[in-house]
Amino acid sequence: MDDKQINKWLRRRFRPLGWSLAGYYVLMNLMVSLAMLGDVIMGYLRALASHDFGFVPDMDALAGNAWGYLAAIAVALTVLYAWKGGDFWREEVFAREKPMKAGTLACLVCLCVGAQMVNSLWIGLLEEIMNIFDRSTVDMLEQVSGQSDTVSMFLYSALAAPIAEELIFRGFILRSLRPYGKRFAIFASAFLFGLFHGNLLQAPYAFLVGLALGYVTVEYSIGWAVGIHMFNNLVLADLLTRLLDQLPEMMAYRLDLLIFGGCLAAGLAILILRRTQIRAYQQSEWVDRRCLKCFFTNSGTIVLTLLMAANMLLLFFL
Repeated sequence: MDDKQINKWLRRRFRPLGWSLAGYYVLMNLMVSLAMLGDVIMGYLRALASHDFGFVPDMDALAGNAWGYLAAIAVALTVLYAWKGGDFWREEVFAREKPMKAGTLACLVCLCVGAQMVNSLWIGLLEEIMNIFDRSTVDMLEQVSGQSDTVSMFLYSALAAPIAEELIFRGFILRSLRPYGKRFAIFASAFLFGLFHGNLLQAPYAFLVGLALGYVTVEYSIGWAVGIHMFNNLVLADLLTRLLDQLPEMMAYRLDLLIFGGCLAAGLAILILRRTQIRAYQQSEWVDRRCLKCFFTNSGTIVLTLLMAANMLLLFFL
């Protein structure tokens, strides 16, 4: 095949990935909207039964309803399993490469936790930009964050989301791209992972963590990626946040700086000390530029990018 035919073939191979994620995004929003609508209807029915004609739906309570997310996850994973087949999931997604060492695991956790401090710097810069438009990142954060004080939101954010996102992005996406090179697969799956978050606050952090989780999946197993992701969501994002909220403001600030700043310093030290191994890993495999070109120029990736970009702009100006 000549270059034109190869590019056409590659775009055809990459196209379903972006379209699948776009479909999942639409499905998730549809299921969430239906769940909220159900809550509103039930609220009005209860109000009518108790003759409360001044009933107004509680928007905070509606935002904390994550049953739609959980239903979307169940539907999406069922469809992906049926589409790719049991052999793909057993032999590729759940493949185990080499055993994880305690030191390596500690390094990876430090890098993922330290990335949150980098993201805090990005949020600070974004705050300055948003202030120009008389907006604040606080407004955006309220729109992208679910209420974790409901059972359904806890089940989703702390447990179901880490498992589902790893199965979709490090399972379905990364393993579908793996035949075209592991470095390419890690980068492309991380890009889609960051993009799919659909907001400027989380996308850069998700991309950085996606690189680390992709490396873990390719070199060790998806099980370790799920474990690290769940540690991030359950321990750092939920339990630690609850703990800090109970402490005096200055003590909470110092503890937060100690944990995340310490992990950032440790992560940077790790990168410096292991720069030779990292450079060798980068040079271990050639990334075909045709794969990169066709990945970014196929209709699936373009549609998903436009969809997520529209969502980011909506959150920015809404």
